[in-house]
Amino acid sequence: MMEKRFFIITRTQTKPGRKSIDKGTVGCVEKETEDEFIGMLINYSAKQGCSLKKDNLQLISRHEAQLLIFTDNLAKRLELLQNRKLFSAISALQENDLVVVRHKNVETPGVVKRLVEKGKKGSNGLEVLKSMAFEVELLQEAEHRYSQSRGLAYPVFNAGEILQVSSVDRPNPTFKADEHKGAQKQRDLGQQNSDSNAVPQRRQAPERPGPPAALSPTAAVENGGLKRVVSGGSLGSALQTAPLELGSLTELQASNGATVHGVVRWIGVPEGKSENWAGVELDYELKDCLDGQLGGQRYFNCDRNKGMFVKLRDLRPDSRFLPAPSYKEPPCYPEPQAAAERRFEADSRNEDAPPIPESSALQLLEGRMKGIQGHYNSCYLDSALFSLFSFSPALDSVLHCPVVSEELIQSVLRRDIVNRLRRQGFVPAENVMKLRQLLGCDSFTFEEKDPEEFLSVLLHQVLSVDPLLKIRSNEKTQDCYSYQIILEREEAVSVPSVQLLLERSFLSCDLKFEEIPSCLIIQMPRFGKKFKMFPKIIPSTELDITDLLYNTPRECFLCGAVAELECYQCLRDPRLTPGMIKQFCRPCDKQVHSHRQRQDHQPREISLPRDFPASIPVPRQKMELFAVLCIETSHYVSFVKYGQGRNSWLFFDSMADRSGDENIPEIKACPQVGEFLSQSEEGPVQVELECTDVFVKRLLCDSYMFMYQCPALCLYR
Repeated sequence: MMEKRFFIITRTQTKPGRKSIDKGTVGCVEKETEDEFIGMLINYSAKQGCSLKKDNLQLISRHEAQLLIFTDNLAKRLELLQNRKLFSAISALQENDLVVVRHKNVETPGVVKRLVEKGKKGSNGLEVLKSMAFEVELLQEAEHRYSQSRGLAYPVFNAGEILQVSSVDRPNPTFKADEHKGAQKQRDLGQQNSDSNAVPQRRQAPERPGPPAALSPTAAVENGGLKRVVSGGSLGSALQTAPLELGSLTELQASNGATVHGVVRWIGVPEGKSENWAGVELDYELKDCLDGQLGGQRYFNCDRNKGMFVKLRDLRPDSRFLPAPSYKEPPCYPEPQAAAERRFEADSRNEDAPPIPESSALQLLEGRMKGIQGHYNSCYLDSALFSLFSFSPALDSVLHCPVVSEELIQSVLRRDIVNRLRRQGFVPAENVMKLRQLLGCDSFTFEEKDPEEFLSVLLHQVLSVDPLLKIRSNEKTQDCYSYQIILEREEAVSVPSVQLLLERSFLSCDLKFEEIPSCLIIQMPRFGKKFKMFPKIIPSTELDITDLLYNTPRECFLCGAVAELECYQCLRDPRLTPGMIKQFCRPCDKQVHSHRQRQDHQPREISLPRDFPASIPVPRQKMELFAVLCIETSHYVSFVKYGQGRNSWLFFDSMADRSGDENIPEIKACPQVGEFLSQSEEGPVQVELECTDVFVKRLLCDSYMFMYQCPALCLYR
């Protein structure tokens, strides 16, 4: 009999006239065509045959399907699926393995006592499959005494309630969909081997261990195959010493002492070596690194200058993703937490908090568990909100606008996020989830999004506030909330500045600002999230928009008089200071375009206010940079200026680390960014990235969105 295949829906599938199938639904494959699977959905009450596009699902093993269907929360199923290493370890759990579970909303260590199947045959719509969970003995004295005194069974936990799994000395089942058959065969073969004995031998249960904190610092624990020295008795310590394997996230020290991160792509003994080495693909390029070749032989493939070979014993797991210690440092509050919470709740409803002043920014925000806590693909939203509201009043009018269409969302944004951030320096994930649930689309609660999509939905579709930008094109005014840089393909600029990109984009598209914006959000040119048009972009700390304003006087490029004509073709003329906007008074225009190579240019008239005196100097209209959003491998972070000081810059990451099932946000001061930006815009272009600070490098190479403000207008818009 052919082995049945199982799947989980990863993209919502809709068909005209039929109810959509939710993501996270598990089913069984009945038939297969070139583009679709015909399958039965498991829903505990009935079975439903349906056709599903292969792109909308992922194949899983039978055992993984059993674990997932016992987890009722569909979003939690998908979260498990995304955390491949954890789910792989959960799928391999056996009796007497150590785990950490969420019990009564507390992380509690325990020992797996039994794998249990739940549900009668046919109750879930498929007679061939039952759901599976784990009976766990909790390693807490109070729980133990209570259970033993009353003769109670061990509590049952589903896969979604298991937070950590101890390292075991056996191969984990593969998780790749195209290898699910092989994984099942491996497990079946292992079962056959163990059953081949005349009398099946069950593993001997070890002595019951005490709570982790009571273990000896050098106690060797052998629980169901766990053979590792546990330092300090902490399960987290055992996890930190887990062996590295292909696909593991790792970190190592570069030759200059910097810690770099990457993924293990190869493990073995290279030619001419006597011990195991590892080939690592780095997260970013480093000078003199490789592309997967060593000594003329290729061991793996990666981009040039991103491959490195090191001794396996010199690698360690990526500390950014290791579980935190079993203890938790108490949060630092100036007064008891409960009293502070009550005071905050009272204050937040009566009085709005102003932007955080420079004098108290570092004391309030610097460190771990600071800023906005990320949860389930929320980094795009966290970085955007932190950048816009922590130190700048540019969008404070959104918090107080009396004509918004959704007062509840405005109240949640102001009270639960902005005020809390400005007063306490920390916003928990549940506060942000309130906002995500009110945005009118379920996908905002769990899917990856872009900052511009979130801002458009929040400001335009939900709150219906006035557009931030009014841009004139072809004698018509268009309203928008952010501006996407658009360049012609032949634009050849190796390392542009934001000023240059904005000017070229406006001139090539024949655009002008109708009025000076109080807040200008500019999205950098990209082909999707992964493909950058420029390897580096120089941030312009001041953005001069004088020459991009409609019906505003401008200076002649040559003599400084009031300009009357502008020429886009002259912009790229190498003889006329490339990169600067070319606008001329009439005498200078005639002189410049008398050159034979410019006679085919087509200068355009500049709209000027009536009766503007030619003798008055043209005032310059400039905007200040206050935040930069960056993206690397689909993860958003932000650099934010927290004051007028040259070096007053912070780096914010809402998911810098993880403890159990929650993310740890972190804010770091990065004065080196201010030092770098204080140089002239011509200077940084020559800086070698390999010699550049990691924060500066990230700012230059990963910039996605720049935010500018006009302080004089922030309070009036």
